[in-house]
Order: sequence, then C-alpha cells, then structure tokens
Amino acid sequence: KITTHFTTFVFIAGFLFDALLLPDIEDAFSRYLGLAYLLLIGSLIMFREWIVSRNTASLLERRIYSVATFGISYFSGASLSFIFIFAIRSAQISVSWPLFLILILCIFANEFVSTHDFRYALDVGIFLIATLFYIIFNTPIILKSQNDITFAVSVAVTVLISLLYSYFLKFSSENAFFQAPRIYSLAVGIPMFVGMLYFLNVLPAVPLALKDAGVYHSVIKSGEGDFIAQKETDKRKFLSFLTPVYHLMPGDRGVYFFSAVDAPAELSAPISHAWEYYDNAKNKWVKSGDPITFTLEGGRTDGYRAYSQKSNITEGLWRVTVKVDDNRIVGRLKFKVIKGGNPEVLEVKL
Repeated sequence: KITTHFTTFVFIAGFLFDALLLPDIEDAFSRYLGLAYLLLIGSLIMFREWIVSRNTASLLERRIYSVATFGISYFSGASLSFIFIFAIRSAQISVSWPLFLILILCIFANEFVSTHDFRYALDVGIFLIATLFYIIFNTPIILKSQNDITFAVSVAVTVLISLLYSYFLKFSSENAFFQAPRIYSLAVGIPMFVGMLYFLNVLPAVPLALKDAGVYHSVIKSGEGDFIAQKETDKRKFLSFLTPVYHLMPGDRGVYFFSAVDAPAELSAPISHAWEYYDNAKNKWVKSGDPITFTLEGGRTDGYRAYSQKSNITEGLWRVTVKVDDNRIVGRLKFKVIKGGNPEVLEVKL
C-alpha cells in the first residue's frame, strides 16, 4: 500500500511542478516538453511490460519495475498538467470544472489501483487522455483556427495514433497481448467520449480561455489602445467574485461587459457575447437580443479584449456567455442587477 500511496504522490508532484512553473501551452518550450513527456510515458509502459514478460522477478527487475512505475506516474501527472494549466489560469472555473473532475478521477484511480493488470490499463488510459488533450491543444495552433471541424480533426488524429500505439504495445508482453481488446476499446472510446462532451458543450472550447471578465458602468478605448472603464468596488470579496452586483444608477446608458480571451498566437476564431437574463416565472435563462460578434486574433499577452453594451436592462440575475463559433462556450460571467444604491465607482485601466 505504501507503493500505491507513493505512486499517487509522484503523480501529484509531476502535475503541480509543471502546472505552477511552466508557461502556457502555446509556448514552444511547453509544446516540445509535453511531446517529450508523452514519448517517455509510452516508452516506459512498453519497457515495463517487457520486464514483466521476462517472468523471472529478480530483485533487480523488481526494482526496475518500481522505478518505471514511478516514472510513468510522474510524467503522467506532468503531461496532464498541460490540460489543467488551461483550467487553473482561466477566469471561469464554472465552465472548466469538467477538466478538474478528470484530474480528480485520475488521482483516485492512482490511489486505489494496485494490481499489475489494472495498473497497466490505468497507465495506458491516462496516457491516451494526455495524448488526446495534447493534440486538442496543438491542432488549432497548427491550423490557426478554432471551430468544430478543428476539434473533430483532433479527435480523429488521436484515435489513429492511439490505435497505432495499441497495436505495437500488445507485442511487449503476454499480459499486453491478452489485454489488447481492452486497450483498443480505450484507444477509441476515450477520444470519442471526450468529443461527445465537447459537442454537448460540457467541455470548454480549449485552448481558448477567458482570462478576464467583468461588468462596468462605462468602457471607452483610449488613443493608446487601452480600455478605460468605471467599475464598482465591492466589499463582499469572495462572494462578489461568485456573483458580482451591478447597481443601476440614473443616467447609466446601460451595462458594459468586458472580456479578455487568451488564445495562441496566429489563431483566429469568431467570438460572441450572448446576453441572458433569468426568468423567475419560467425558471430558466432567456436570451436578450442577438449575440454580439467579434473576430478574435490570438497572441496578445493580456488576451484578446472586447466589450459589449446592453441598454434597457432590468433588475435581476443576468449572465454573459463568451462563445466561439456562436456555439462552444469559452467562459461565462453571472451578475446581479439592482436599481439604485450608492456604490463607490473607480476608474480602472483594462
């Protein structure tokens, strides 16, 4: 059991090290390092199976087996961090939570799986998940666009690579040969399942991330290209982060929503702001007008910045959803509109 706990610790250590210290996925160094991690994991799984196939279980081979297992766990955690760099650095946890759920499931699986047969399937499964998201993140960078076709291409390429790896993997040991049907199922099932979640809008539109979002009393663009905005101060701290309050004052021309979308350089995509209010009588969100569209150009350090305005706004709960291709969710901000009050308004540079 100590070995199992240590494997989990190594997995988490690999994840945290890269998630905290590495730059974003669009950085060339990160992409090359991520590829190196995947190659190491794939090679170590094959090497460990080759050790098992010798069927001698000498002291040296048992030690090599343990080192290989720890190496697979560490680099698996490190490779998964490339997925969760997106989630951690995104402003909208409410949208990116499925990515955190995948991480938690992988940690629990590492903790409770101890037998070799299940450990083998788990390691291959995590390797395929990491490969899938690595390809999902890099395909838009290569194609310089982000849309449903780009994502479908990512899934198709992952299935092809996963099946090819699974085919060669089955020759590494007798155990791998007998488990080949299960591994083939994972090679097809994991990309197809994640693809289904994406097209059902459960997953956010990676690699795009909502870096910043807020509601303001006014937003203007200065001659230097900066955005100057008037924003309310709110003493509720953490609660105000969850649901900001906007006090609608006499003379307000409406509510301004500002967003900054983080995107890789040279990537372009259609972005929109979709305004909705919560209808208490119908208990559902209702669209308020047509989405306001922009054309995103990636590569800016502070993200692609844009704002939209909604006039004749009413009291109650509102939200603005930032979408790509008028469909896939990048991020979302919910806020409450209250008429009157005496808020302190500050001028800020965005």
